[in-house]
Amino acid sequence: MPAWMPRMARYSFGHEIVATLFFTLALMTIEGGVVAVFARQTFDGIVPRTSLNFAVAVLGAMNELGNILSFMWTPLAAGRRIIPFINGLQIGVIGMIAMVALLPTAPAGLWMLVLLVLLARLCWSGMITMRTGVWRSNYPARVRARIVGMVASMQVLIVAAGGAGLGYLLDHNREAFRYVIPVACVLALIAVRSYRRIRVRHEWKLLRPPRPGHGVMKPWMGPLVVVRVLRQDRRFAQFMYIMFLFGFGNLMVNPILVITLREQFGFKYFASILVTSSIQQVVQIAFIPLWAKFLDRAHVVKFRSWHSWVFVAGTLVFLLAAAMHRVELMFVGAGILGIAMAGGALAWNLGHVDFSPPSETSHYMATHVTLNGVRGLLAPVAAVSGYELLRRGGAGANAGAWMLFAAFIVNVVGACGFVWLRVSMQREQRLGVDRHNA
Repeated sequence: MPAWMPRMARYSFGHEIVATLFFTLALMTIEGGVVAVFARQTFDGIVPRTSLNFAVAVLGAMNELGNILSFMWTPLAAGRRIIPFINGLQIGVIGMIAMVALLPTAPAGLWMLVLLVLLARLCWSGMITMRTGVWRSNYPARVRARIVGMVASMQVLIVAAGGAGLGYLLDHNREAFRYVIPVACVLALIAVRSYRRIRVRHEWKLLRPPRPGHGVMKPWMGPLVVVRVLRQDRRFAQFMYIMFLFGFGNLMVNPILVITLREQFGFKYFASILVTSSIQQVVQIAFIPLWAKFLDRAHVVKFRSWHSWVFVAGTLVFLLAAAMHRVELMFVGAGILGIAMAGGALAWNLGHVDFSPPSETSHYMATHVTLNGVRGLLAPVAAVSGYELLRRGGAGANAGAWMLFAAFIVNVVGACGFVWLRVSMQREQRLGVDRHNA
Protein backbone atom coordinates (compact mmCIF):
# COMPACT_ATOMS: atom_id res chain seq x y z
CA MET A 1 0.00 0.00 0.00
CA PRO A 2 1.22 3.58 -0.67
CA ALA A 3 2.83 5.26 2.34
CA TRP A 4 0.51 8.28 2.04
CA MET A 5 -2.61 6.14 2.51
CA PRO A 6 -3.96 6.19 6.09
CA ARG A 7 -3.96 2.83 7.85
CA MET A 8 -7.71 2.97 8.44
CA ALA A 9 -8.30 3.20 4.67
CA ARG A 10 -6.08 0.30 3.64
CA TYR A 11 -8.40 -2.56 4.51
CA SER A 12 -11.29 -1.14 2.47
CA PHE A 13 -9.00 -0.19 -0.38
CA GLY A 14 -7.54 -3.70 -0.66
CA HIS A 15 -10.96 -5.31 -1.07
CA GLU A 16 -12.15 -2.53 -3.38
CA ILE A 17 -9.23 -3.04 -5.75
CA VAL A 18 -9.91 -6.78 -5.97
CA ALA A 19 -13.61 -6.14 -6.54
CA THR A 20 -12.83 -3.57 -9.25
CA LEU A 21 -10.43 -5.93 -11.00
CA PHE A 22 -12.90 -8.78 -11.41
CA PHE A 23 -16.14 -6.82 -11.78
CA THR A 24 -14.72 -4.73 -14.62
CA LEU A 25 -14.04 -7.90 -16.62
CA ALA A 26 -17.79 -8.16 -17.10
CA LEU A 27 -18.55 -4.44 -17.17
CA MET A 28 -16.08 -3.76 -19.98
CA THR A 29 -18.20 -5.78 -22.43
CA ILE A 30 -20.97 -3.16 -22.21
CA GLU A 31 -18.70 -0.10 -21.99
CA GLY A 32 -20.11 2.56 -24.32
CA GLY A 33 -17.38 2.56 -26.94
CA VAL A 34 -17.16 -1.24 -26.98
CA VAL A 35 -20.85 -2.16 -27.11
CA ALA A 36 -21.65 0.56 -29.68
CA VAL A 37 -18.95 -0.77 -32.02
CA PHE A 38 -20.08 -4.34 -31.34
CA ALA A 39 -23.65 -3.50 -32.37
CA ARG A 40 -22.65 -1.41 -35.40
CA GLN A 41 -20.39 -4.15 -36.78
CA THR A 42 -22.36 -7.26 -35.77
CA PHE A 43 -25.76 -6.11 -37.04
CA ASP A 44 -24.49 -4.31 -40.15
CA GLY A 45 -26.56 -5.56 -43.11
CA ILE A 46 -29.02 -7.29 -40.76
CA VAL A 47 -30.80 -4.16 -39.49
CA PRO A 48 -31.61 -1.10 -41.70
CA ARG A 49 -28.82 1.48 -41.48
CA THR A 50 -30.90 4.29 -40.00
CA SER A 51 -32.33 2.05 -37.26
CA LEU A 52 -28.89 0.62 -36.57
CA ASN A 53 -27.37 4.10 -36.25
CA PHE A 54 -30.01 5.14 -33.72
CA ALA A 55 -29.40 1.93 -31.75
CA VAL A 56 -25.67 2.74 -31.76
CA ALA A 57 -26.45 6.22 -30.45
CA VAL A 58 -28.46 4.84 -27.55
CA LEU A 59 -25.94 2.10 -26.73
CA GLY A 60 -23.00 4.51 -26.83
CA ALA A 61 -24.61 6.68 -24.16
CA MET A 62 -26.28 3.88 -22.21
CA ASN A 63 -24.24 4.58 -19.09
CA GLU A 64 -25.80 8.05 -18.94
CA LEU A 65 -29.20 6.81 -20.06
CA GLY A 66 -29.34 4.25 -17.25
CA ASN A 67 -28.76 7.09 -14.81
CA ILE A 68 -32.04 8.76 -15.72
CA LEU A 69 -33.76 6.56 -13.13
CA SER A 70 -30.94 6.70 -10.60
CA PHE A 71 -33.05 8.84 -8.26
CA MET A 72 -34.91 5.71 -7.23
CA TRP A 73 -31.87 4.13 -5.58
CA THR A 74 -31.52 6.65 -2.75
CA PRO A 75 -35.01 6.07 -1.29
CA LEU A 76 -34.84 2.32 -1.97
CA ALA A 77 -31.54 2.09 -0.06
CA ALA A 78 -32.69 4.28 2.84
CA GLY A 79 -32.24 2.50 6.16
CA ARG A 80 -30.37 -0.40 4.53
CA ARG A 81 -26.74 -1.35 4.99
CA ILE A 82 -24.81 -0.06 2.01
CA ILE A 83 -22.52 -3.00 1.21
CA PRO A 84 -25.23 -5.73 0.96
CA PHE A 85 -27.30 -3.36 -1.16
CA ILE A 86 -24.40 -2.82 -3.57
CA ASN A 87 -23.77 -6.58 -3.67
CA GLY A 88 -27.31 -7.13 -4.91
CA LEU A 89 -26.82 -4.59 -7.67
CA GLN A 90 -23.54 -6.23 -8.67
CA ILE A 91 -25.30 -9.56 -9.14
CA GLY A 92 -27.98 -7.82 -11.21
CA VAL A 93 -25.36 -6.32 -13.54
CA ILE A 94 -23.59 -9.65 -13.97
CA GLY A 95 -26.85 -11.46 -14.74
CA MET A 96 -27.88 -8.99 -17.45
CA ILE A 97 -24.48 -9.08 -19.11
CA ALA A 98 -24.43 -12.89 -19.09
CA MET A 99 -27.64 -12.98 -21.15
CA VAL A 100 -25.98 -10.98 -23.95
CA ALA A 101 -24.08 -14.15 -24.90
CA LEU A 102 -27.40 -15.83 -25.77
CA LEU A 103 -28.72 -13.14 -28.15
CA PRO A 104 -29.52 -14.11 -31.75
CA THR A 105 -27.74 -12.28 -34.59
CA ALA A 106 -31.04 -10.96 -35.92
CA PRO A 107 -33.04 -7.69 -35.69
CA ALA A 108 -34.69 -8.89 -32.47
CA GLY A 109 -31.22 -9.52 -31.03
CA LEU A 110 -30.25 -5.87 -31.45
CA TRP A 111 -33.23 -4.57 -29.51
CA MET A 112 -32.78 -7.22 -26.83
CA LEU A 113 -29.17 -6.06 -26.54
CA VAL A 114 -30.35 -2.46 -26.01
CA LEU A 115 -32.74 -3.61 -23.26
CA LEU A 116 -30.17 -5.77 -21.44
CA VAL A 117 -27.53 -3.05 -21.51
CA LEU A 118 -30.08 -0.53 -20.23
CA LEU A 119 -31.01 -2.77 -17.28
CA ALA A 120 -27.36 -3.49 -16.49
CA ARG A 121 -26.50 0.20 -16.59
CA LEU A 122 -29.49 0.99 -14.40
CA CYS A 123 -28.11 -1.32 -11.72
CA TRP A 124 -24.66 0.18 -12.22
CA SER A 125 -26.07 3.68 -11.66
CA GLY A 126 -27.32 2.47 -8.28
CA MET A 127 -23.87 1.19 -7.43
CA ILE A 128 -22.15 4.49 -8.20
CA THR A 129 -24.87 6.46 -6.40
CA MET A 130 -24.37 4.48 -3.18
CA ARG A 131 -20.62 3.96 -3.55
CA THR A 132 -19.82 7.62 -2.92
CA GLY A 133 -21.17 7.22 0.62
CA VAL A 134 -18.66 4.41 1.20
CA TRP A 135 -15.82 6.53 -0.15
CA ARG A 136 -16.78 9.52 1.95
CA SER A 137 -16.91 7.40 5.12
CA ASN A 138 -13.81 5.27 4.57
CA TYR A 139 -11.37 7.67 2.88
CA PRO A 140 -10.27 11.05 4.34
CA ALA A 141 -10.88 14.08 2.11
CA ARG A 142 -7.16 14.90 1.79
CA VAL A 143 -6.46 11.60 -0.03
CA ARG A 144 -9.88 10.65 -1.36
CA ALA A 145 -9.29 11.76 -4.94
CA ARG A 146 -5.98 9.86 -5.12
CA ILE A 147 -7.59 6.67 -3.78
CA VAL A 148 -10.54 6.94 -6.14
CA GLY A 149 -8.03 7.68 -8.89
CA MET A 150 -6.24 4.39 -8.24
CA VAL A 151 -9.56 2.53 -8.37
CA ALA A 152 -10.45 4.31 -11.60
CA SER A 153 -7.02 3.51 -13.07
CA MET A 154 -7.54 -0.18 -12.42
CA GLN A 155 -10.94 -0.01 -14.08
CA VAL A 156 -9.83 1.83 -17.21
CA LEU A 157 -6.81 -0.46 -17.68
CA ILE A 158 -9.06 -3.52 -17.76
CA VAL A 159 -11.57 -1.82 -20.07
CA ALA A 160 -8.77 -0.79 -22.44
CA ALA A 161 -7.07 -4.19 -22.62
CA GLY A 162 -10.29 -6.19 -22.50
CA GLY A 163 -12.06 -4.07 -25.11
CA ALA A 164 -9.15 -4.29 -27.53
CA GLY A 165 -8.84 -8.04 -26.92
CA LEU A 166 -12.55 -8.55 -27.55
CA GLY A 167 -12.32 -6.51 -30.75
CA TYR A 168 -9.39 -8.61 -31.96
CA LEU A 169 -11.27 -11.85 -31.31
CA LEU A 170 -14.40 -10.55 -33.03
CA ASP A 171 -12.40 -9.58 -36.13
CA HIS A 172 -11.43 -13.24 -36.43
CA ASN A 173 -14.69 -14.77 -35.20
CA ARG A 174 -17.94 -12.76 -35.01
CA GLU A 175 -19.34 -15.30 -32.53
CA ALA A 176 -16.47 -14.93 -30.03
CA PHE A 177 -18.70 -12.97 -27.65
CA ARG A 178 -20.66 -16.15 -26.90
CA TYR A 179 -17.79 -17.61 -24.87
CA VAL A 180 -15.90 -14.45 -23.78
CA ILE A 181 -18.87 -12.94 -21.94
CA PRO A 182 -19.79 -16.02 -19.85
CA VAL A 183 -16.17 -16.42 -18.70
CA ALA A 184 -16.01 -12.74 -17.73
CA CYS A 185 -19.27 -13.00 -15.78
CA VAL A 186 -18.11 -16.04 -13.80
CA LEU A 187 -14.91 -14.23 -12.81
CA ALA A 188 -16.95 -11.15 -11.87
CA LEU A 189 -18.62 -13.14 -9.08
CA ILE A 190 -15.29 -12.95 -7.23
CA ALA A 191 -15.88 -9.19 -7.02
CA VAL A 192 -19.14 -9.71 -5.16
CA ARG A 193 -17.40 -11.79 -2.52
CA SER A 194 -14.54 -9.29 -2.10
CA TYR A 195 -16.78 -6.23 -1.85
CA ARG A 196 -18.90 -7.98 0.77
CA ARG A 197 -15.94 -7.81 3.19
CA ILE A 198 -15.76 -4.00 3.19
CA ARG A 199 -16.96 -2.30 6.36
CA VAL A 200 -18.32 1.25 6.27
CA ARG A 201 -16.90 3.45 9.03
CA HIS A 202 -19.54 5.19 11.16
CA GLU A 203 -22.30 3.64 9.06
CA TRP A 204 -24.79 4.53 11.76
CA LYS A 205 -24.51 8.18 10.66
CA LEU A 206 -25.67 7.24 7.19
CA LEU A 207 -28.53 5.13 8.53
CA ARG A 208 -29.89 7.65 11.03
CA PRO A 209 -33.25 9.30 10.27
CA PRO A 210 -33.01 12.44 8.12
CA ARG A 211 -33.64 15.84 9.64
CA PRO A 212 -37.19 17.29 9.46
CA GLY A 213 -38.25 18.31 5.99
CA HIS A 214 -35.73 15.95 4.36
CA GLY A 215 -37.45 12.63 4.84
CA VAL A 216 -36.97 9.69 2.51
CA MET A 217 -39.36 9.77 -0.44
CA LYS A 218 -40.98 6.86 -2.16
CA PRO A 219 -39.15 5.67 -5.29
CA TRP A 220 -41.78 7.09 -7.64
CA MET A 221 -41.37 10.50 -5.99
CA GLY A 222 -37.64 10.54 -6.69
CA PRO A 223 -37.73 13.42 -9.22
CA LEU A 224 -38.86 15.67 -6.37
CA VAL A 225 -35.48 15.03 -4.70
CA VAL A 226 -33.80 16.47 -7.78
CA VAL A 227 -36.07 19.52 -7.77
CA ARG A 228 -35.54 20.11 -4.04
CA VAL A 229 -31.75 19.88 -4.27
CA LEU A 230 -31.63 22.32 -7.18
CA ARG A 231 -33.93 24.77 -5.41
CA GLN A 232 -32.10 24.72 -2.08
CA ASP A 233 -28.57 25.07 -3.50
CA ARG A 234 -28.30 27.86 -6.08
CA ARG A 235 -24.63 27.33 -6.90
CA PHE A 236 -25.02 23.58 -7.30
CA ALA A 237 -27.98 24.23 -9.61
CA GLN A 238 -25.86 26.56 -11.75
CA PHE A 239 -23.11 23.94 -11.83
CA MET A 240 -25.61 21.30 -12.93
CA TYR A 241 -27.08 23.48 -15.70
CA ILE A 242 -23.65 24.19 -17.15
CA MET A 243 -22.68 20.54 -16.75
CA PHE A 244 -25.84 19.59 -18.64
CA LEU A 245 -24.88 21.77 -21.60
CA PHE A 246 -21.24 20.75 -21.62
CA GLY A 247 -22.07 17.06 -21.23
CA PHE A 248 -24.60 17.31 -24.05
CA GLY A 249 -21.80 18.25 -26.43
CA ASN A 250 -19.57 15.44 -25.19
CA LEU A 251 -22.32 12.85 -25.58
CA MET A 252 -22.87 13.88 -29.20
CA VAL A 253 -19.33 12.83 -30.11
CA ASN A 254 -19.24 9.06 -29.48
CA PRO A 255 -22.15 7.89 -31.70
CA ILE A 256 -20.92 10.07 -34.57
CA LEU A 257 -17.43 8.59 -34.14
CA VAL A 258 -18.71 5.00 -34.25
CA ILE A 259 -20.73 5.70 -37.41
CA THR A 260 -17.98 7.73 -39.11
CA LEU A 261 -15.28 5.15 -38.41
CA ARG A 262 -17.38 2.51 -40.12
CA GLU A 263 -18.95 4.45 -42.98
CA GLN A 264 -16.19 6.94 -43.82
CA PHE A 265 -13.01 5.11 -42.80
CA GLY A 266 -14.13 1.46 -43.13
CA PHE A 267 -12.78 0.42 -39.69
CA LYS A 268 -13.65 -3.01 -38.30
CA TYR A 269 -14.05 -4.15 -34.67
CA PHE A 270 -10.47 -3.83 -33.40
CA ALA A 271 -9.53 -0.48 -34.95
CA SER A 272 -12.88 1.08 -34.05
CA ILE A 273 -12.64 -0.03 -30.41
CA LEU A 274 -9.11 1.36 -30.23
CA VAL A 275 -10.40 4.84 -31.11
CA THR A 276 -13.70 4.81 -29.22
CA SER A 277 -12.46 3.05 -26.08
CA SER A 278 -9.03 1.47 -25.62
CA ILE A 279 -6.71 4.40 -26.44
CA GLN A 280 -8.84 6.71 -24.33
CA GLN A 281 -8.74 4.27 -21.42
CA VAL A 282 -4.96 3.72 -21.57
CA VAL A 283 -4.23 7.44 -21.64
CA GLN A 284 -6.50 7.93 -18.63
CA ILE A 285 -4.21 5.78 -16.50
CA ALA A 286 -1.28 8.16 -16.97
CA PHE A 287 -3.27 11.31 -16.30
CA ILE A 288 -5.64 10.31 -13.49
CA PRO A 289 -2.93 10.84 -10.78
CA LEU A 290 -2.15 14.31 -12.17
CA TRP A 291 -5.80 15.36 -12.24
CA ALA A 292 -6.30 13.82 -8.77
CA LYS A 293 -3.65 16.11 -7.25
CA PHE A 294 -5.36 19.12 -8.81
CA LEU A 295 -8.82 18.05 -7.61
CA ASP A 296 -7.54 17.36 -4.07
CA ARG A 297 -6.49 21.04 -3.86
CA ALA A 298 -9.28 22.73 -5.82
CA HIS A 299 -13.04 23.13 -5.73
CA VAL A 300 -14.71 21.18 -8.53
CA VAL A 301 -15.85 24.39 -10.26
CA LYS A 302 -12.26 25.63 -10.54
CA PHE A 303 -11.25 22.15 -11.69
CA ARG A 304 -13.89 22.05 -14.41
CA SER A 305 -13.07 25.58 -15.59
CA TRP A 306 -9.63 24.33 -16.67
CA HIS A 307 -10.29 20.67 -17.36
CA SER A 308 -13.23 21.23 -19.75
CA TRP A 309 -10.98 22.82 -22.39
CA VAL A 310 -9.19 19.51 -22.91
CA PHE A 311 -12.53 18.03 -24.02
CA VAL A 312 -12.89 20.98 -26.39
CA ALA A 313 -9.45 20.24 -27.88
CA GLY A 314 -10.26 16.54 -28.36
CA THR A 315 -13.52 17.31 -30.15
CA LEU A 316 -11.71 19.79 -32.41
CA VAL A 317 -9.15 17.16 -33.46
CA PHE A 318 -11.92 14.64 -34.26
CA LEU A 319 -13.62 17.36 -36.33
CA LEU A 320 -10.43 17.96 -38.31
CA ALA A 321 -9.93 14.22 -38.79
CA ALA A 322 -13.39 13.79 -40.29
CA ALA A 323 -13.25 16.99 -42.36
CA MET A 324 -9.82 16.20 -43.87
CA HIS A 325 -10.23 12.38 -43.86
CA ARG A 326 -7.05 11.93 -41.83
CA VAL A 327 -6.94 8.58 -40.07
CA GLU A 328 -4.00 9.49 -37.84
CA LEU A 329 -5.93 12.42 -36.35
CA MET A 330 -8.61 10.01 -35.16
CA PHE A 331 -6.01 8.31 -32.97
CA VAL A 332 -4.63 11.67 -31.79
CA GLY A 333 -8.14 12.81 -30.88
CA ALA A 334 -8.68 9.60 -28.93
CA GLY A 335 -5.53 10.34 -26.91
CA ILE A 336 -6.60 13.89 -26.09
CA LEU A 337 -10.07 12.72 -25.15
CA GLY A 338 -8.46 10.17 -22.85
CA ILE A 339 -6.62 12.98 -21.02
CA ALA A 340 -9.94 14.78 -20.57
CA MET A 341 -11.78 11.66 -19.44
CA ALA A 342 -9.13 11.02 -16.77
CA GLY A 343 -10.15 14.20 -15.01
CA GLY A 344 -13.81 13.67 -15.83
CA ALA A 345 -13.85 10.28 -14.13
CA LEU A 346 -12.70 11.88 -10.87
CA ALA A 347 -14.88 14.99 -11.01
CA TRP A 348 -17.93 12.97 -11.98
CA ASN A 349 -17.61 10.72 -8.93
CA LEU A 350 -16.51 13.34 -6.40
CA GLY A 351 -17.55 16.78 -7.65
CA HIS A 352 -20.91 16.89 -5.87
CA VAL A 353 -19.14 16.38 -2.51
CA ASP A 354 -17.85 19.97 -2.73
CA PHE A 355 -21.47 21.16 -2.54
CA SER A 356 -23.37 18.59 -0.47
CA PRO A 357 -23.85 18.36 3.32
CA PRO A 358 -22.62 14.96 4.61
CA SER A 359 -26.15 13.64 5.22
CA GLU A 360 -27.25 14.44 1.65
CA THR A 361 -24.31 13.16 -0.38
CA SER A 362 -26.40 10.48 -2.07
CA HIS A 363 -29.17 13.00 -2.87
CA TYR A 364 -26.69 15.29 -4.60
CA MET A 365 -25.13 12.38 -6.48
CA ALA A 366 -28.58 11.14 -7.51
CA THR A 367 -29.40 14.62 -8.80
CA HIS A 368 -26.17 14.69 -10.77
CA VAL A 369 -26.56 11.27 -12.37
CA THR A 370 -30.27 11.80 -13.07
CA LEU A 371 -29.59 14.98 -15.04
CA ASN A 372 -26.74 13.14 -16.70
CA GLY A 373 -29.24 10.49 -17.72
CA VAL A 374 -31.59 13.06 -19.25
CA ARG A 375 -28.86 14.42 -21.50
CA GLY A 376 -27.80 10.83 -22.17
CA LEU A 377 -31.26 10.26 -23.61
CA LEU A 378 -31.34 13.47 -25.66
CA ALA A 379 -27.80 14.11 -26.92
CA PRO A 380 -27.06 10.91 -28.91
CA VAL A 381 -30.52 10.91 -30.47
CA ALA A 382 -30.05 14.56 -31.47
CA ALA A 383 -26.61 13.78 -32.91
CA VAL A 384 -27.76 10.84 -35.02
CA SER A 385 -30.93 12.68 -36.10
CA GLY A 386 -28.77 15.54 -37.32
CA TYR A 387 -26.43 13.09 -39.03
CA GLU A 388 -29.26 11.35 -40.87
CA LEU A 389 -30.81 14.66 -41.95
CA LEU A 390 -27.49 15.88 -43.31
CA ARG A 391 -26.76 12.59 -45.06
CA ARG A 392 -30.15 12.55 -46.75
CA GLY A 393 -29.80 16.23 -47.57
CA GLY A 394 -26.72 15.58 -49.66
CA ALA A 395 -23.88 16.06 -47.17
CA GLY A 396 -22.79 12.46 -47.72
CA ALA A 397 -19.41 11.67 -46.12
CA ASN A 398 -19.25 15.20 -44.66
CA ALA A 399 -22.28 14.61 -42.41
CA GLY A 400 -20.04 13.30 -39.63
CA ALA A 401 -17.78 16.36 -39.78
CA TRP A 402 -20.75 18.75 -39.58
CA MET A 403 -22.14 17.01 -36.50
CA LEU A 404 -18.72 17.02 -34.83
CA PHE A 405 -18.61 20.75 -35.53
CA ALA A 406 -21.96 21.14 -33.76
CA ALA A 407 -20.63 19.18 -30.76
CA PHE A 408 -17.52 21.38 -30.72
CA ILE A 409 -19.59 24.58 -30.52
CA VAL A 410 -21.71 23.20 -27.66
CA ASN A 411 -18.56 22.18 -25.78
CA VAL A 412 -17.02 25.65 -26.15
CA VAL A 413 -20.15 27.31 -24.75
CA GLY A 414 -20.19 24.87 -21.82
CA ALA A 415 -16.50 25.41 -21.04
CA CYS A 416 -17.07 29.17 -21.03
CA GLY A 417 -19.92 28.57 -18.59
CA PHE A 418 -17.57 26.88 -16.10
CA VAL A 419 -15.17 29.82 -16.34
CA TRP A 420 -18.04 32.25 -15.66
CA LEU A 421 -19.19 30.22 -12.65
CA ARG A 422 -15.66 30.11 -11.18
CA VAL A 423 -15.25 33.87 -11.53
CA SER A 424 -18.72 34.50 -10.09
CA MET A 425 -18.11 32.29 -7.05
CA GLN A 426 -14.69 33.84 -6.42
CA ARG A 427 -16.20 37.33 -6.58
CA GLU A 428 -18.96 36.31 -4.17
CA GLN A 429 -16.38 34.84 -1.77
CA ARG A 430 -14.27 38.01 -1.85
CA LEU A 431 -17.32 40.17 -1.17
CA GLY A 432 -18.23 37.95 1.78
CA VAL A 433 -14.74 38.26 3.23
CA ASP A 434 -14.80 42.05 2.79
CA ARG A 435 -18.15 42.34 4.59
CA HIS A 436 -16.85 40.13 7.43
CA ASN A 437 -13.73 42.28 7.86
CA ALA A 438 -15.83 45.43 7.77
